[in-house]
Amino acid sequence: MEVGLDNWVDILVIALYFVFVLLVGLWSMCRKERNTTKGYFLAGRSMTWFPIGASLFASNIGSEHFIGLAGSGAAGGIAVVA
Repeated sequence: MEVGLDNWVDILVIALYFVFVLLVGLWSMCRKERNTTKGYFLAGRSMTWFPIGASLFASNIGSEHFIGLAGSGAAGGIAVVA
């Protein structure tokens, strides 16, 4: 079984993802609160709790976390992970 981008849907999803990331970058570049350090680092203190929590969660979970869970599951059985 070959792995690759053989299907047009795969390429479409990747292209849409890159277009979305580009649009978010352009949108954030055009915001007026970007010119000050408070606006740049604190987003003008206008962010809600969800993106802040998602950012903290994503930065706290890394590849070593998943490797550690796999090691715990292998050493003590799958019940340790669940």
